Amino acid sequence: MRRRIRPIILAAVLLTLTSVASAWAVPPNPNDQVVQVLGRKLYAYAPNGSIDGGHVSASAQGETVDGNGNGLANALRGRGALLERHGVTRLRMYSIRLQVLDAGTWEDVAIDDNDVVVGGEPAYLINYTPVPSFCPQNTTLTYRVVHKDAIRWADGRLGTRTTISNQFQARAVVNTLC
Repeated sequence: MRRRIRPIILAAVLLTLTSVASAWAVPPNPNDQVVQVLGRKLYAYAPNGSIDGGHVSASAQGETVDGNGNGLANALRGRGALLERHGVTRLRMYSIRLQVLDAGTWEDVAIDDNDVVVGGEPAYLINYTPVPSFCPQNTTLTYRVVHKDAIRWADGRLGTRTTISNQFQARAVVNTLC
């Protein structure tokens, strides 16, 4: 049984973490300011469906970003995160992809296949796709963010998961129509 976590609760936990072991494959550009969060979906993962044996919160979302400081979004990226609640030895994200829906098929637009591994208590892992710029024309497309994860539970079991955001609409990026 999967339990849903309210976005406000997860956001509050993520904002209040201070002594967290964390890792980034590619840290975000400090000049990139998030303008809008799109398609955020939250998950709660547990071994055998019981959070008594361990618990990981996961999220996937798209973000429009302002990379030039004018307050207007000029690019799109995918963001994935994993947060250990308890009962975890190691978290791993081995792929994150920003995908566009093209003629009924999901096509990759931006990919980061770098392994990101973190342990610690609590472990927190975050990763981003590369940041493709918007096309000059104002065409809107459907996107999603997908990341592949592995969780080493404290009892030694290994679980793999695919975390997928909700579908969302955003302007076409350079890799798709331009």
